[in-house]
Amino acid sequence: MMRQRARAVAAQRIIRVAGPLGFGAICLMLLGDRLSGIEAQAVLSTLREVHPLQWLAALAATWVSFWAVGRYDAVVHGSLGTGIARREAMRAGAAAIALAQVLGLGVVTGALARWRMLPGLSAFDAARVSGAVALSFLAGWAVVAAAAELLLPSGIMPWAVALAILGLAAALAVLAVLRGEVRLRGRRIRLPSLPAMTTILCLTALDTIAAALALHSLLPAETAPGLAAILPAYLMALGAALLTGTPGGVGPFELALLTLLPQVPEADLLAGILGFRLVYYALPACLALIVLARPLPPRAADPGAGRLSPAPPAGIATAARAELGIARQNGACGLAARGSEAAVVETGQAFVLLFAAAHGPLPPLLPALAALARDRTRVACAYKIAARDACLARQAGWRVARIADEAVLDLARFTFDHPARSQLRRKLRKAEKSGLTIRRAEALPLADMAAIDRAWTARHGTARGVTMGVFSPAYLRGQYVWLAERDGALVAFVTFHRGRTEWTLDLMRHGDALPDGTMHALVAAAITEAQAAGVPRLSLAALPAVPAGEGPLTARLRAAIARRAGGEGLTRFKTAFHPRRAPLYAAAPGPSALALALADLALSVHRPPPPAIAFAPAT
Repeated sequence: MMRQRARAVAAQRIIRVAGPLGFGAICLMLLGDRLSGIEAQAVLSTLREVHPLQWLAALAATWVSFWAVGRYDAVVHGSLGTGIARREAMRAGAAAIALAQVLGLGVVTGALARWRMLPGLSAFDAARVSGAVALSFLAGWAVVAAAAELLLPSGIMPWAVALAILGLAAALAVLAVLRGEVRLRGRRIRLPSLPAMTTILCLTALDTIAAALALHSLLPAETAPGLAAILPAYLMALGAALLTGTPGGVGPFELALLTLLPQVPEADLLAGILGFRLVYYALPACLALIVLARPLPPRAADPGAGRLSPAPPAGIATAARAELGIARQNGACGLAARGSEAAVVETGQAFVLLFAAAHGPLPPLLPALAALARDRTRVACAYKIAARDACLARQAGWRVARIADEAVLDLARFTFDHPARSQLRRKLRKAEKSGLTIRRAEALPLADMAAIDRAWTARHGTARGVTMGVFSPAYLRGQYVWLAERDGALVAFVTFHRGRTEWTLDLMRHGDALPDGTMHALVAAAITEAQAAGVPRLSLAALPAVPAGEGPLTARLRAAIARRAGGEGLTRFKTAFHPRRAPLYAAAPGPSALALALADLALSVHRPPPPAIAFAPAT
């Protein structure tokens, strides 16, 4: 059985290699018949008549095309997280493509070339990059070819096929945002981010248009059709060359162009193709051999650039913003730049700086965050930053939007006897009459707390995460926890992050049989202890924003979103403490980046990954 399976696998591999090569051989035979009536002298004579300015135009277009190819490699390296700097990735990518398109077997040749030119890249990662480049370029080529057919109708591709390709590409982009992955034969395949897809598509378009322009430049001016006719034909010829895998696409490429451009005299077209082969294939391959023989050393790292560490910064334990404790359970990394540190979390489309700098000012971190996001083909975003940091981000040229209000209690002036807290006092009296016992946990009753969390989840659905805490024993050990018990049984609990100058409410969980006012009593106990400990500030976390001067339509929209998110009851609960509202903002380098980051973050919050605990007890 094992031998039969091995033979079947070997046969499939032979077919995969021999099939395209066999098709290429057939194309060469057909091309030979097609060229039998053309005199070589006529082709060479036409080639000698190409003006030097035409050669320069072809060289310039070739440079543009290979610049796009190099950038393409940088995008793939960033998406795969290889850690290779952009400059090195671009140089190696351009050289690898130049060699692969001449030698054939693009994935294998490209992998070997990249492995040789990038000492920091493993053979496995070199193969991954080459495979991803080949696959994504084919996808980009299909979209560009379909768009060219619709914009420049040539009849080469049926319009229904072109529409189907574009529809499939749009569906894949939506899937990348909503799900981030696809399943194929039981395996999870992570899709590129939307910025990566967009960049790949733009670079593919630039690459292929520049290559078509190089070919067009070398055709005799008196017989050459316009670029609008050349481009669809070139794209189809390129596709034939890619799918056959013959060295340089020789045979299928020429046969396709001769078939698709019948209006061009064959001798003139062959002369243009020969010149194109010299400029676009032979010259880049010769330059690539030089680079391959003597790879340039890696460029020294910029001392002012940001440094990414796999664990959140140690400073979160003593940060002024206590809510940074969330970074211990959401897989956050640490970002450091010019003496400042912050916690950043990676989502499907964005790199998000959480809440505030853990140490130092925010401005040095913004360009480092933008560079990190660009290298990883994502958008940058600073999330839930305070008003002062929002002003600094705006001064740096970032787009800023108010997204929430923080419910803050200034404990030096806080009193339960305030007239605006009459509802709170009623709730506390009801909780007291119900026979509840409220205490801060010294040893956590984890089994009972887990049961409460399961009951809460069964009623409310999957707990939100990423920017909100999720239940995890290791995570809770770094927090203050208050328990509500009745007749010796746990009925509810709340947890607080502890910072240098504040405590922040995090988890709120309760069971089914809950006396009225229980959750108010738990938070009130934390307030009392924080005041006794001299903590100046206690945060009840975020509330929906209520901007001044908001119109009735916007107000209704915000209220509808709050109801849909289940935030109405939580808002009533927090406002019973009569907190001060402190605006919170999100910032990104541009409006589209801000919209994409917030949408992706919202999806990530509602579909959080399992907790990734980086436990560092707060002090």
